[in-house]
Amino acid sequence: MNRYTSQPSTIERAGHVALQSPDPAAAAAFAADHLGLYLVHVDDAGRHYLAANGLDPYSLVYTPAQEKGVEHLAYLVRDLGVLNETQRRLEDSGVPVERLDPNEFWRSGPALRVTAPAGHQVVLTTGVQVGSTMASQTVPNVAAPAPITLDHAAPRVLDPIAEMEFAESVLGLKESARVVDPEGNIVLGFYRSHTLFHCYTILGGDHNGLHHFQFTLKNAEAVHKAAEALEADGEVEMVWGPVRHSPGNNVALYFWDNDRNMIEYSAEEEIILDAASYVAMEWSTLDQRVLDEWGDTPPDVFLA
Repeated sequence: MNRYTSQPSTIERAGHVALQSPDPAAAAAFAADHLGLYLVHVDDAGRHYLAANGLDPYSLVYTPAQEKGVEHLAYLVRDLGVLNETQRRLEDSGVPVERLDPNEFWRSGPALRVTAPAGHQVVLTTGVQVGSTMASQTVPNVAAPAPITLDHAAPRVLDPIAEMEFAESVLGLKESARVVDPEGNIVLGFYRSHTLFHCYTILGGDHNGLHHFQFTLKNAEAVHKAAEALEADGEVEMVWGPVRHSPGNNVALYFWDNDRNMIEYSAEEEIILDAASYVAMEWSTLDQRVLDEWGDTPPDVFLA
């Protein structure tokens, strides 16, 4: 794996998360009523599309299924030319890739679908392009909580090394940091597309699945106001926070959605400006600052 991270990126940023739900209508209603998201469309297949306060047409999709799970994680490339070039690169490298054209998801153009080593699907497609971060260009005109855009997804995987190699060689992402235990095992890997610290986070664990996904808020004050609003609401089960993680330097808050998927609201994520010379940092699980610079420790369910 390449710790020197000046190579160009295929991906621009995260697009949306599509989750399988036994009751998508209830999951979407909960998100709209309590989490600051907006139900913007329901398609003929029963998929419920929710938008945040940024420029994306939607950031979260609940799809009908017998059990909760991950339908796919979607990431945006710059344009159709990059998508076509990426398809050629992956095919030439022997990576199995499926072209989705037409794309059955609402307001989605052609896409590529690949399968990560842990089994979840990653979709590459086109979408809204911004010159900097979405949060810097958006001022929500609503009360807290006011999520702006999807920032990253964080799959939990049995083989973090294989997943990190996938992030680099298939998705074209760059490593920002990793966290290792005293034996040198990788516990966390943070990957970015350009300068924003991470859009894809990898957690080592005893099973494959989705640990959490994260929405960006405007600033740290917005995270604290979101925490107050969610707690006062009384319907949202809080998990942990606000805290400040040293890797990424972001202020973060965690809670459950209606299906008990963990969601993070966060702000003040590190911007890496020296990308040409940046070397991925290595942190230890023994360093309390990895979890929270302010000294709080997460509940067991956060680490499960």
